Amino acid sequence: MFIQNKEQKINNLKSLVGSISHEARNPLSAIRTASDIIKNNLDEAIEYIDLISISSSHGLSVIDIILQNIREEEIDASKFTNLSMSNVVESAIIGYAFANATEKDLINVDLSNDFNFKGDKTLMIFVLLNLLKNSLYYRAKINIWLDSKNKQLHFKDNGIGIPADKLESIFDSFFTSDKKGDTGLGLPFAKRVMLAFGGDISCKSKTGEGVEFCLQF
Repeated sequence: MFIQNKEQKINNLKSLVGSISHEARNPLSAIRTASDIIKNNLDEAIEYIDLISISSSHGLSVIDIILQNIREEEIDASKFTNLSMSNVVESAIIGYAFANATEKDLINVDLSNDFNFKGDKTLMIFVLLNLLKNSLYYRAKINIWLDSKNKQLHFKDNGIGIPADKLESIFDSFFTSDKKGDTGLGLPFAKRVMLAFGGDISCKSKTGEGVEFCLQF
């Protein structure tokens, strides 16, 4: 029993370290890209200084979120505020470190049916960044649209899809699909965030037909 507990602690520590390094890489990459552009083109400096500020804040928040996730601490709802979903989606896309312009062009967004929800902006951005990262790993085309009537955000890609025998486990902690760099923490934490917001997240998928996440608020 002692050996098993020790091995489990070591595995959890490895997952923690891997998750922090993996999730922090995105905002840090955005900061590096913005800094390089500023050095080479001062005319665009203001736009990218804003990106540096957003990405720096996100990077610090990511570390706090992952530690909170590992400790399975309750999400503090006392700081929730009323937010515009279209504004949050726009911030997430601005803060994502796309590999190139071609990758960014894979995303199609329709924010015309905006709605407000009560939650935390940083947590919601973290959820969206994880969905983006998972889909763009496979270079999948992504459609994001809002349903103001039902207060839903839909996130759909045309990637490789998820096999039926794995679909029911994607929200379980540390479950991975053998994808490089995957820690099995992103989707479980997304589930916790949505439940804390008083909503939920669900997924439907078939192998070869992409995935669709529905975020209900």
